[in-house]
Amino acid sequence: MNLSINKILQKIKPYRIQIFIAISIIVLLLLLLIQIRWINRARSLNEEQFNHRVGLALHESVDEFTKNQESCEKMRKFMSKSEYDALDSERLKMEVSKLDSIIHQQFKNYQIQSPYTIEVLSTADEQPKSKCFYYSLRKALSHDKAILNVYFQKREKNLMDSMGSMFITSLILILILCTFFGITVLSLINDKKILGRTTDLINNIAHEFKTPMATISLASGMLKREKVHGNSEQILHYSNMIFSENNRLKSQVDQLLKLACMERGELKLNEDELPIHSLLEECADCLSVQLSERKGKITYSLSAANDMVCGDRDLLQNVLLNLLDNAVKYSESKPDIRVETKNANGQLYIAISDKGIGMTKEEQKHVFDRYYRAPTGDLHDVKGFGIGLSYSKMIIDAHKGSINVLSKRKFGSTFTIVLPLI
Repeated sequence: MNLSINKILQKIKPYRIQIFIAISIIVLLLLLLIQIRWINRARSLNEEQFNHRVGLALHESVDEFTKNQESCEKMRKFMSKSEYDALDSERLKMEVSKLDSIIHQQFKNYQIQSPYTIEVLSTADEQPKSKCFYYSLRKALSHDKAILNVYFQKREKNLMDSMGSMFITSLILILILCTFFGITVLSLINDKKILGRTTDLINNIAHEFKTPMATISLASGMLKREKVHGNSEQILHYSNMIFSENNRLKSQVDQLLKLACMERGELKLNEDELPIHSLLEECADCLSVQLSERKGKITYSLSAANDMVCGDRDLLQNVLLNLLDNAVKYSESKPDIRVETKNANGQLYIAISDKGIGMTKEEQKHVFDRYYRAPTGDLHDVKGFGIGLSYSKMIIDAHKGSINVLSKRKFGSTFTIVLPLI
């Protein structure tokens, strides 16, 4: 039995967040339904109580009015007439106003504060189609067809108002609950994505560190061999390998440390005056070996008359080098890269374009997210941690600039950096 339960738990473990969200949504919906039903029930009960109080108030009002025999007699005579003249109408209004004053006092006694109007009609008269309270005046007037009608203006609104702060508070709490539940679900989904990307980052770091470490280990082992000791060329070759791979490891570690510092807001920028055109050429020289091996080329269109910006040379060089390196890595055949600059609105625009594999619209939305890597089939067919573009965006943001991408699958990508001029 326990073994079966453990198997079930193991099967559902990868979907525990989805199950939690689904159960939470169901519980929340049930809670909302119960709350809505409770509010509706409270409203119905409130209406019943209101109707009951109105009925009692009208009953006592008519009983009070019946004690005034003179007024009852006058009203009975008016009700018995088939036609009224102007004088009769005025006299009837006076008697109705007396009844109205009694009703007003009784409503006050029963805490009925809703505005109302009354009229006394015969059933032979045309009855109103709107909803109102009817009360027979047969006993008071000895007239079988005499009816008292009471109209309440904005009756529904008054019922809701009578529920007062209870209804408003309940509604606000429901909205707050839904809002915080939505935020919680979005946070869970976002954390799950970041967790997945963090796992990929760790795998990428392990893979990227493993290669230079293996090379260093191999070169160190070769230097231990006796036959190498007498060959200065081989010693120099293996020493250079260790030195080169060590620098590569140092560069990767520095990149991770700088990223962590930037995320904490602890990295201080140097403020140097930099010619971006020269910086671009230096970055291109760093990639000359890769371009030569793949028979690629970089075409320049440096139209900016002013390329001087204020910033941290090393960090901006890392950004430009990262974009150029990506343009090389994500080109399927011979890399064909175009670098353009221009001035507009007191800013420097730098565009780096390639004719590589490109990205979908969905990938473009996340390309600057932390640890995001666009899927390329094999996880390690393109080297890197998957932090380059998020790292680049943080650097450009720190320089009060912006970076964006325009791309289409199988047609390449264009990354545009905008930096303020000096």
